[in-house]
Amino acid sequence: MTQLLVSIRDTAEAKLINDCEIAIVDVKEPNRGSLGAATPETLEAISRIISPHQTLSFAAGELLEWLSPHGQALKPSPRHYYGNLWNRFNFIKLGLAGATRSKHDWRTQLQLFFDEIPRDCKTKPVVVSYLDFEASQSPTPNELIEFASSVDACSTILFDTFDKSKNSLASQSQPELTSLIAEAKSQSLTTVLAGSITLDCLDDALTPQPDFIGVRGAVCDSQRTNSITSERVNEFVHVLQQANWNRASKKQNSS
Repeated sequence: MTQLLVSIRDTAEAKLINDCEIAIVDVKEPNRGSLGAATPETLEAISRIISPHQTLSFAAGELLEWLSPHGQALKPSPRHYYGNLWNRFNFIKLGLAGATRSKHDWRTQLQLFFDEIPRDCKTKPVVVSYLDFEASQSPTPNELIEFASSVDACSTILFDTFDKSKNSLASQSQPELTSLIAEAKSQSLTTVLAGSITLDCLDDALTPQPDFIGVRGAVCDSQRTNSITSERVNEFVHVLQQANWNRASKKQNSS
């Protein structure tokens, strides 16, 4: 069964979705890009509203935003910047837009960021693969699957889009997505598929069988930079549950 991740931006939205059936509540600031980072103050405030039993994740922006001018150090230090949040959130995700145009090796730079995560904390890193990797100048999905499987602390990969004007199914064909998700799962990675997924394309997005579907724009009032509504969240939850049930029934009938 594919579960649901919903991205929220502030405490008002946190209150709206607190009673919705969501597997992962994610926090990001949509006005700052695909993986726009919310402030530590916003993250802490949201973590105090959401049920302690709820799985939480947050976006930390793009890797290049953290690097010093020479690309060989982090400024500020993520370890200190996020402070006590490391034990409030389950996952942290970081984009790699522009990483392939850097003269430095993105693997080394990304590992530099991951090494800042305290080893004994609750938070685990998520590798993000932009499906529109050529336009976003980021590593290919296959490169990132390989990298994610080599990081001991990482067990999750997110397939997303940098350009939110196009959905993930426009960036990669359904057979390509199916192959990528199957490859990630063969490496024991949990898979999340996001990128402007709406109810209209949900069935196609479920065909590759990701473990999670991630949404924001689909549950907002008209566009992703507007506020989410509980009505749209609950509608998406209901349609996803029905789609899961239909797929399970077809599979059972064909076996």
